[in-house]
Amino acid sequence: MKKILNPYLNKEGYNCVCCAPNNPVGLHLEFWEEGEDVLTIWNPGENYQGWINTLHGGIISMLMDEVAGWVINRKLQTTGVTMQLNVKYKKPVMTTDSQITVRGHIASQRRNIVTIHLTLENSKGEVCDEGEAIYFTFGPDKAKEMGFDSCKVEGEAMG
Repeated sequence: MKKILNPYLNKEGYNCVCCAPNNPVGLHLEFWEEGEDVLTIWNPGENYQGWINTLHGGIISMLMDEVAGWVINRKLQTTGVTMQLNVKYKKPVMTTDSQITVRGHIASQRRNIVTIHLTLENSKGEVCDEGEAIYFTFGPDKAKEMGFDSCKVEGEAMG
C-alpha cells in the first residue's frame, strides 16, 4: 500500500472539508493506493453521528464521493466532477468503531464518463455500504485550470 501525495496542498484557497489538513472542521482524510483501489482509513467519532452511535448517511455519501474523486486523480491523472452518486446502505456504521475503510476503483470508462465502484468496511472488514459514482472527467487543460497537475504516490518520481 502506497500513500498518495496530496496534489492540492500548496494551492491557494484549498480548504476541502474532506482532505484539507488545515480545515478546522474537516475530516483530514489521507489516501492510499493498493493495486487498482484507492482508499482512505478514518476514525468516525461521535461528532459525525446521525442516530446514537451511528454514522450519518450524509457523511457516508461524502466519504464515498471524496474517494471517487481521488480515484480519478490518481488512476486517470486528471480531475472532474461527480455526475451521480448512488449509495446502498446495507448495515449501520458505528461511530464507536476504531476505524472504517472506504475504497474505490474504476468499474468502467467510456470517453470522459467514468463509473467508480465504492465500498465502506468497518474495522472487522465487513462491507457496510456500497456505492457507485459516475464522474465526468476533464481534459488536461481544464484539469490544470482547476489546479490539478499530477497525483503521485510516495517514492514516485516527480515530473
